[in-house]
Amino acid sequence: MSFLKGLLWFLFFVVLLAVSMYATGNFAVSDYLTELFLQWQPYLPVELNFDQFLVVVTVMSLIIVVIILSGCAGILMYTGARLSVAQQKQMGQAAAAKREITHIRDQHSRQYDQLILLGQTLTKRLDKRMLVQGIVEAASRNTSVSQASSVVSLWLLNFGTDTMRFEIGHYCDEAMFMKTEFQPSETPFSRVIQKKKPWLLASGRAELSVVKPEKAEPLGSVSATMVVPLVVENTVLGVLMIFCHPDILKSYEEQKGFYDALWEELALALAIAVQGELAIIDRLTGVHNREYFLRRLAQELDRATRYQFPLSLLMVDIDNFKAVNDTLGHPQGDAVLRIISKIVKKEVRAIDLVGRYGGEEFIILLPETGLGGDAASAATGALLVAERIRKGVDDEFRGLQKPLNLSVSIGVAVRRFPEDRSMDQKELIRLADEQLYRAKTTGKNTVCVYAPEPTQQAT
Repeated sequence: MSFLKGLLWFLFFVVLLAVSMYATGNFAVSDYLTELFLQWQPYLPVELNFDQFLVVVTVMSLIIVVIILSGCAGILMYTGARLSVAQQKQMGQAAAAKREITHIRDQHSRQYDQLILLGQTLTKRLDKRMLVQGIVEAASRNTSVSQASSVVSLWLLNFGTDTMRFEIGHYCDEAMFMKTEFQPSETPFSRVIQKKKPWLLASGRAELSVVKPEKAEPLGSVSATMVVPLVVENTVLGVLMIFCHPDILKSYEEQKGFYDALWEELALALAIAVQGELAIIDRLTGVHNREYFLRRLAQELDRATRYQFPLSLLMVDIDNFKAVNDTLGHPQGDAVLRIISKIVKKEVRAIDLVGRYGGEEFIILLPETGLGGDAASAATGALLVAERIRKGVDDEFRGLQKPLNLSVSIGVAVRRFPEDRSMDQKELIRLADEQLYRAKTTGKNTVCVYAPEPTQQAT
């Protein structure tokens, strides 16, 4: 900058000298000054000779030159100062950006290391209890600040009842909540199950209606809430309810990449924790899959033979279901399957086993049906369950427009003891399937039962 100033001053003096030399050489300066003196002499307030006049003109010229030079110097200094400030500001911004980049890089490195460590820690714990405990601890640790530790609860999908059930808490237990089981349609589970994205609330926890009023006040500084779905293959297997400090939500968007990776890591750990359940459950309907059902059916037949128990098998088929898929599409068909599976599970006992046999067919095992009675009582018990299912479906879809005015047909087979003790798994399924075919071909929305009695049909 100093070199530039010196160069500008040098150029200025060179130009000034050149102009002076040019003016002196091309104009009669002395004659002009003499003429000017003679014109102004009468008007001057004091007597001046020509030499004195030249001195005055010279002094005034020097003053003007000084003023001009001072102005130029001021302009140069101001311009230089502005350039210096701009340069310093630019350098400061570059330094700040470099520091920010370094900070972000270090933060990402730490977060990456945290995720690696978390994955290594969780995968070492294949026991379900240890895994779910690790999940809530990790969620609390990564959403806590120095002012307060986050309170975390984990709610898991109960495949048997289709509810979200309290599983474990970190700094809390089930006594903190209004209920230990919520329907998926209840707040806040309905929102995150539908959108499959976290729900962040800086305040307004009362609208969740999950925490008991007397338990809400002790939460203190953890006044913000995060409801996080743990999604595996587009299915919400669990939900983390995190009560955290509001500062966490303020920085959430800036660190969204980290949190998204964290939730995926915890969802993977949850999938490992419940892999045994996932292996036996039909993911669409929540009932047992065909492989597991047939395995359990063989076991129950052996047990019924050993302890001399009767049992019954129901084959359930949705009438005119193909029209739903063809007309309204498979998503609507999937919704129908879920509705009917819920009705079936509602109408059976806890010891009964429900499976999806394939497509729109369900299969139901009723152990110890009619225990202590004769063959007729066994058939009657199975028939009552089948009728409840048929009527439940009929009530649910009655009055709807086609093709949603659905019903079910049900075939029932009874294995008595000791008369049918030689009946194996394949024979029992064949008999139930035959009765299902009878129900479908004799009007649908019907129950047909195989039993030694002469009358085998009821509607």
